Amino acid sequence: MSLQRGTYGIEFDGQQRSPLKKWWLPAILVLVIGAPLLLLRGCAGRSDPRGQADETAPGQTRYSVPDVETRRERPSIWRHFLNFGWRGRATEEAAETTASGERWLNAEHKAMPTAAVQSADVQRLLEQVARHETADDLIAARRVLHQVLIRRDAQDVRDFVERKIGEINTALLFSDRAMPEKARHRVASGDLISKMAKRYGTTQAYLLQANGIARPERLRIGREIWVLDKPAFELTVFKQAASAVLVLNGQFCKRYAVGLGPSADVPAGTFAVRNKVSDPAYRLPDGGEVPFGHPQNILGTRWITLSATGETPPARLLGLHGTWDVSSLGRVSGSGRVRFRNADIEELCVLLPDGTPVSIVE
Repeated sequence: MSLQRGTYGIEFDGQQRSPLKKWWLPAILVLVIGAPLLLLRGCAGRSDPRGQADETAPGQTRYSVPDVETRRERPSIWRHFLNFGWRGRATEEAAETTASGERWLNAEHKAMPTAAVQSADVQRLLEQVARHETADDLIAARRVLHQVLIRRDAQDVRDFVERKIGEINTALLFSDRAMPEKARHRVASGDLISKMAKRYGTTQAYLLQANGIARPERLRIGREIWVLDKPAFELTVFKQAASAVLVLNGQFCKRYAVGLGPSADVPAGTFAVRNKVSDPAYRLPDGGEVPFGHPQNILGTRWITLSATGETPPARLLGLHGTWDVSSLGRVSGSGRVRFRNADIEELCVLLPDGTPVSIVE
């Protein structure tokens, strides 16, 4: 009985034929051609592509997505005969896993560093971070990154870890996602943005931006919004490193690149945020002012006034501000105070309530 294509696919044609006359020659060909191919596959299967020599120096491992254990299949003559050159399902899945890993490594804001990792323990922790991010569990990823950050054997990846923590914190703070530092507030009758900001110790700008509130005067009763619940922010400016570190509730939050004005205009000491100005005018040494938007106005889009605290002597016109000249970051300039990228200083204006402590250290 042979097969033919019918209306609904492959059907029997009802004719009786001797199967031996049709299949004896293919059977012999399978035995003659398939057996050597199976033997070759068995020899090739003993070599593991992951076991080949690597250019990495002895004792070092590179960043990678954790290997996924795949199920091996028994050798199949039919697969060799029907699909010459088939590498086996395990090899294909391993290749797919590697390609997927490379996509994760090269994804925007997720690229792992190319430098070798010295510590196997740090490597394992970074692999955990990769798995958590793949699962979109940013809280777990941040928790593991904080563990890496305090390790003494993680010096070679510290910059990468700080950058990842900063990216994750920005994503969590300004999105409709839960995080330990945030609480859910149901708007009740009489609630105003100003009252809620004062109650939770955050800023009005944060409540508006994080929740996408365009018209606060029409805030609907019963709506649930995210609030930062008594956030304890601290900012430290490191003059030698030309960077500033933001700490939230005692944990590293983010590092910013900064530029500095003359040393005498940026004294070391302890200060507090006292006032914020959008589109600031630039005060000249002779008492004049350059309006916002003028080419000679170097203050960028925001200004944060700093007031001396404790035993720190008062400092005249000290503050944090933006800059239009990104090339001025990382060095000392002849004017200005503590400069940030405009996007960074705008972010700090949203996050830091008045009274937030700021330290400037040599």
